[in-house]
Amino acid sequence: MAITNEYSHIKRATKETMDSSKIETFMQLAGQATRAQLQSGDPKTRALGAQLLLSEVLEYVIHGLGVIPSFAGTPITAPDSLSYEALHEPNTEEMVDGLADVAYTMYWNACAFGVPLEDAFNLVCDNNLEKFVKLSEWKTVARELESHEWHCGLDVIWPPEVVRVEVLKISGDFFAVGKDTRGKVRKPSTYKPVDLSQLVANS
Repeated sequence: MAITNEYSHIKRATKETMDSSKIETFMQLAGQATRAQLQSGDPKTRALGAQLLLSEVLEYVIHGLGVIPSFAGTPITAPDSLSYEALHEPNTEEMVDGLADVAYTMYWNACAFGVPLEDAFNLVCDNNLEKFVKLSEWKTVARELESHEWHCGLDVIWPPEVVRVEVLKISGDFFAVGKDTRGKVRKPSTYKPVDLSQLVANS
């Protein structure tokens, strides 16, 4: 009974401190659809989901844990070095099972190494929203920008992998967002990386 009560407490605390609201805001700004019901998605979205998930896991494994995984004897040393293509039909039951297992092992790592996961998650969520350039002086409509307009009148510079920059209107405000060929949001020159040093120092 004590184990059940303890588990219930953890579940409630997690729900209160780690929720999807800021991620949903990010997706809205990125022009990405959110689903209230389980769907397998189109091939492009599935490939993007795989890339986002696995590249971050590999970043944690390679740069965080200092572990170099290998595939068929070939070391994987760069988290973004893999390519992704949706070649098979999805299985929604396996999607649910696999993602739940990812969440479980994520918390296993947090518990095993004392990672302040919830606090870091909230800082990262806030920081990710800075990948969008707010255009306070934008006077026209939301649209895709021509390449000569990518600076947004603010001397913004986008990384080389960006192939498209568009202006979106969200809740009355305009934001510019740059994406690569796979639809992943890329960081503008105005973006500053999240600072986790104080959180790490106090952990």
